[in-house]
Amino acid sequence: MSLEQPPPNHRASDNDRERAAAVIQEAHTDGRLDFEELDERLTQVYSAKTQLELRNATADLVPVAHGSSQELTLRARHSAQKREGAWIVPERLTAIAEHSSVKLDFTDAVVHWSDIYVDAQAIHSSVVMVIPEGWSVDIDQVEANHSSAKNKAVAPRPGGVRLHVTGKAHHASVVVRHARKRHWWWPWYRK
Repeated sequence: MSLEQPPPNHRASDNDRERAAAVIQEAHTDGRLDFEELDERLTQVYSAKTQLELRNATADLVPVAHGSSQELTLRARHSAQKREGAWIVPERLTAIAEHSSVKLDFTDAVVHWSDIYVDAQAIHSSVVMVIPEGWSVDIDQVEANHSSAKNKAVAPRPGGVRLHVTGKAHHASVVVRHARKRHWWWPWYRK
C-alpha cells in the first residue's frame, strides 16, 4: 500500500512504518542512500507517529514517473502466478491466464501511483486482485463471455488509489476484493 494514500494527520501504524522502512532499505540497496543516511531515515521512520512524518522520511525516494511508465506482464499457462507481500507495483500490469490463476495482492505492496491499470486476459482461468480498503475500482471495461467480472470492494475513500481493470474473460472470472477476515474458528487463514 502506498505511503501517499492516507491523510497526513492519520496516526501511523506498525505496518505503515514497515512499508516506509522497506522503501528506505530499497533506496540503500540501489545506492541512493549511504549507511549514515540509512540509519538517520530508519530512526526517523521508527519514531514517526503520523503519516506526514513517514511521507517526509521517504518523499525524495519515491521514483518519479517519466515518459515511459513501468509495466509488468504476468503469464500463466496451466499454472499459477502470484504477487504478494511487499512487492513494488508498476503503473501498468497485464495478467494473461490460460487454464490458470493469477493473484495480485496489493494489501502490503508499495504503490507509487495514484492510478493503477490492470489488463486481465483470462481464458478458463481466474484473475483475483486483493486491494486495501479505500481504493476505488473501475471494472466496467472487462468484456465477459460466459464469465464473471465482480467488484466486491467497499466504497472508496477520497484520495485513495484508483484501480482500472480492463480486458477479456472467456469462461473465466475476474474478481476485485478485500483481504478475507480471519475468524477465530478457522485456523487456516488465507488472504
